[in-house]
This record gives sequence, structure tokens and C-alpha cells, in this order.
Amino acid sequence: MTVETPSTSSGGSVWPNRLILAVYFVCFSVGSLAHISSAVTHGFFANDPADPVPMGFVVVNELFTFLNPLTILLLIFKRRAGIISALAVVGLVFALNLALMAWMWTAKHELYVAWLYLNGTMGVFMLATAKRLWRA
Repeated sequence: MTVETPSTSSGGSVWPNRLILAVYFVCFSVGSLAHISSAVTHGFFANDPADPVPMGFVVVNELFTFLNPLTILLLIFKRRAGIISALAVVGLVFALNLALMAWMWTAKHELYVAWLYLNGTMGVFMLATAKRLWRA
């Protein structure tokens, strides 16, 4: 005879969920630090005069200064809202990178893929794990 505890009756050990959340926290913490340090160093809405990009890209990029820490807080205090926020933020990052890549190709004939792989990998990871976290 076995006795199921709350951690085993809902789909197994809680450790995989904790590890998944740890990956989320690390990724959004790195993003938070990068955007906050950029804002502190260069100021909000800074655009390189020698190599400017359209202001729309800069404005959307500055949103992550607030969205990344907000996502971390939501994941801590309101898990499901945090999962939705995480998916939305990573989707927005990926869309921004695709748009920036297209703009740089047409305007400068350069191929910009610097963050595409990293954010794409995180997005796929989040899509694969969001359902598990949602049910936990």
C-alpha cells in the first residue's frame, strides 16, 4: 500500500518544477541586470549616434528594463501570471530580434543574429515547460 503526498499526486517530484523555475529566474535575472545596467550607464532611450537604430526598437528594448523584473516578481508571487508574462516577454524579445534583423538586413545589408539563438532557445524551453508549471 502506498500513500500519495501532494507532491506526488500531481505528477511526480517537485524538483523538476523547481529546476525549471530556476532556469526562468536565471534568464530573467540576467536580462534584468543587462537592461538595468544599460539604462544606468547610458540612460533611458539612448541611441548610438554613430550607428543609430529606429527609435521604436529602442523604446521596445527599454520596456524590458521593467518587464524582466516584473516577470520575476510574478513568478514568485503569482505563478500563473508569471508564466503568462514570461511567455509574452520572450515572445516580444524574439519578435524584436526578428524585426531588428530584417531592418538591419534591408538598411545596412548586415545580418543580425546575436541574440536570436539564445532567446529562441529560451522561448522553446519555456513553451515546452509552461504547461507543466501551470499544472503544478
